[in-house]
This record gives sequence, C-alpha cells and structure tokens, in this order.
Amino acid sequence: MRVIQASTLSQLLNQNNGLQHWLVLEENGKTLSSLYRQLQSVDFDWLFLQTRYKDFLKRSPIVMPLNQATGGILEMFSADPRRGIAPGIVIASRAPRNEVLAHLRSCLEVAFYGNRKGMLRFYHPDIAAALFSQPEGVSGQWFGPIDQWIWQGHEMGVKPTASPLWQALEAGGQKDESVSAARQVLRLTRHQEHALERYIRLTRAFKQNRNPGESLDDMEIRRHFLGTDIARQALFPTENHNPVSATAESSV
Repeated sequence: MRVIQASTLSQLLNQNNGLQHWLVLEENGKTLSSLYRQLQSVDFDWLFLQTRYKDFLKRSPIVMPLNQATGGILEMFSADPRRGIAPGIVIASRAPRNEVLAHLRSCLEVAFYGNRKGMLRFYHPDIAAALFSQPEGVSGQWFGPIDQWIWQGHEMGVKPTASPLWQALEAGGQKDESVSAARQVLRLTRHQEHALERYIRLTRAFKQNRNPGESLDDMEIRRHFLGTDIARQALFPTENHNPVSATAESSV
C-alpha cells in the first residue's frame, strides 16, 4: 500500500491504464442541477440507495462513471474539487459497477472507539485525507474491489495547503476482497480516529469563529484560519477528549 502524488488529477488518472474511474460527489443542494446544466443526460447512482440512509436521497452523494462524455465535468472538478461542482473524490477500479457501488455503500458506516458506530463522509476530500494519507494506518478492508482512492490535499492543518497535491492511495497487494470482509463493518484504526479527531476539532473551531458565508472549502479562507491561534489550539488541545464520540449519532 502506498500514496502516489501528482500536481494535477489528469497526471494520476493517466497512470491508471485499464482502470475505470468514478466520481463521488457530495450533494450540496446544487450538485445534480449543476451536472444537468453541463450534460444532456447524467449517468449516476445515488450512494444512499439500498442503504439505511435511503430515505435521505435528496442529500445523497452521487456516483458517476468518468468517460469521454464527462470530460467537461472532470475538468471542472479537477480545477477545484471542493467548489467547482461539489466536494468529492475519485475512485479507480477494474470491477463492474454493481461491485463498486456495493463496496462504497458498505463504507458509509464505520465502527470506532470500540463498538461505537456512525456514518462517515469519506467522499469529502478532507475526510479522505484524514483517512488515507498514512498508508500504515489504513486497513486493506477499505479497498475490496477498489484499486485506488484519489483526493486532493494533505490532512488539514498537518501540512501546508498553498498548493495542495493530488493524492492516490494504491492498494498494491494489500486488498481484502473476501466476501466475509465485505460483510463486516469497517473499523477505523487508531491513526484514523486521531486524524478525524483533529479534523473535527478544527471544523468546530472554525464554525464557532467564522464570518457569515465563510467556508473551509475556500482555500484562501482555510489558509488564513489555519494560521490563527484558534486553529493551533484546536490542533493541540490541552485536555484529552474524544470528539468523534460526541458525533456518534451523526455524520463525520
């Protein structure tokens, strides 16, 4: 398992001969309408369909295959993978569509801090960075039929974000594609728990101190916030607490 880096998304995708690429986009209230303005028809699947979250399809992320017809969409997304269309990531796989969808849906719910469970927004690039930036802290169970998880940026607050690189976590020979593994609830490693704790502390601190309309998806606003004492205190708290547990009944 290793992380590959590139300055552009196309550089990463061009290395993946024989792999199908899938775009997973968060629904921000405008995602699907934005896609329909760019394409005559949109070939997509609701990520929440056939899951316990199926009653919330209006807020469901969408999964769409990338091909020649979606070249304009890929260009918009790669220019700004947080605000170009909507926050999202890319998946690379040789597996058929139904297997990719089934695996992504199984990744929606994770176990952490022992037996606590919660929904995980792995399709946001900041969450993906927290989960996958350190290969030694990632279980092979995340891969299943997936060959690569692709996102932009380092873990928020840990490395500079002036020119965020594109990252791809490659499975290599450490994929776990067994049927029994696919049926198990994904369990976060301690490294992933720590990374998500940092993410949650930072986003909470930002929301408590931001001006109206500001978002961490804006890289200029993000850079300014990460340079403040408030952000440093969130990254290095004096008290030991587990913010992920406080969100066990909601989504991360």
